[in-house]
Order: sequence, then structure tokens, then C-alpha cells
Amino acid sequence: MSGIAGYAPIPMYEAYIKNETKYANAAAKADPATQSTLAYFQKNAASITTPQALLKNYRVLQVVLGAFGLGGLINEQGILKQLLTQNPMAKTSLVQQMANPAYLQFANVMANWNPPPLSNSKTVSQIVGNYVINQFEAGSNQQMPGMQAALYFTRNIGAVTTIPELMSDSTLLGVAETALGLPMQFGLLSYSQQVGILSQKLNLKNFQSTSYVNQFVQKYLVMNQESSASSATTSPAVNLIGASSMSSSTTDPLVNLIA
Repeated sequence: MSGIAGYAPIPMYEAYIKNETKYANAAAKADPATQSTLAYFQKNAASITTPQALLKNYRVLQVVLGAFGLGGLINEQGILKQLLTQNPMAKTSLVQQMANPAYLQFANVMANWNPPPLSNSKTVSQIVGNYVINQFEAGSNQQMPGMQAALYFTRNIGAVTTIPELMSDSTLLGVAETALGLPMQFGLLSYSQQVGILSQKLNLKNFQSTSYVNQFVQKYLVMNQESSASSATTSPAVNLIGASSMSSSTTDPLVNLIA
């Protein structure tokens, strides 16, 4: 991919967010595999006129799901069929039960087949653009671990209005937990306890400010890098022979969280 070799995480992040589309398009043009995938998608998109046709065309489905960050669902035919056919606004629909912003965005675009969504050139262009962005962000992680999550968080956090929505997206939640300095044991708490703690520590309205988002993400990148460095330098022997003594002499992070 096209990137900025040798950059520390924050300068790299700042460079990318200033014009991520430019970097993403350059990376896509430099990758023959991406060009081939997108050419096939654009040639065949209009011929996909039913949910069943989409589910049967792996290459088109790959681009559509990749555009919404849902590539992991490509083999989940049962789930995809519901997302593609149910009214996303119905309380009984799968997408409402999941309460995941990415799933809802996908269903809002792809669940109405009259007319078929891929017959709309604007929708096709948006899918191509989003796919290119997501591919770029995945590649950025190879240059700088944590960069993919940082860029994803920057693009998507503004649409999140509730703590449960935040928690339904593992990437957004992971960035928030790291930036807030929450211990790994946070995940051991009950769902209601996690909601309570995050509600105290986060004001989601603040994320409507671009500067606040950037500062929050930069804190995540620093904390993530420090955590990676700490994990890499901790001696395995310390973990093995010092765990019991360390746990008895230090305060359990869970106590501080729920106290």
C-alpha cells in the first residue's frame, strides 16, 4: 500500500486523516488485485437484482460487505439473508436486535430491493469508495499496529449516540477502552457494570468535535504503543514466577473500577 514509511503513529495518523481518500485511492491504484476486484464489481453490480443473486456472487458480495466493514460475515448466509430482506426499522428485525451501527448502515442501504440497490450508480460509487477506504485502513495496520482502529474510530464515532451502540462495535469499544486506560479485566465485569463505567467516563456528545476525536485517538495510539512495548519487554519468567506475589501485593483493577 502507499504509506508513510518510518513515521511515528501520531504524525502518520495526522497525515492520513487530513486526506485519507487521497491515500486510499493511491493505494488502490497501486494494487492490481484491488483494481481487478473493483472492475469486476462495477461490471456486474447492475445485474444483481435480488438478495439471492447477491448471496450467490461471492466477488460482488465481497466488495459490498467490505464497504461496510462486514467482511467477516461473507460465509454467514443465514444472517445476511435476514439483513438483506428484513425491514431494518422493524423492532423484530435482526439488525434492531443487534444494535450495531455497521449492521444498520448495511441494512439501510441493501435491504430495499425495489429498485435493486446496486442498480443505483451513486450507491455503487459509494460502495467502491468505502471499500477502498476500508482496504487502505487494513493495510495501514501493517505499517503501524493500531492505525486501522484509529482511522475507523475517527470516521465512525460521530454517529454513535449511546453507550450500548459503542459496545456493540468491538473496534470502537477497543479504542475507547485503551484510550481510557481501562484494564484488561474490564471485560470480566457484567454488561451493566461496563455500561455504567463507560457512561461515567465518556460523554458521547464530545465526539461531535473533530478536535476532541483527534485528541482521543492520539491518546489511544500512544497507549496502544506503550502497551505493545510493555508486552514485548516483559520477561516470560516474571510472568511465571512473579504472578502470585504480584497479585497479592497489588490492588485488583476491578476493585477500583466498580468501587
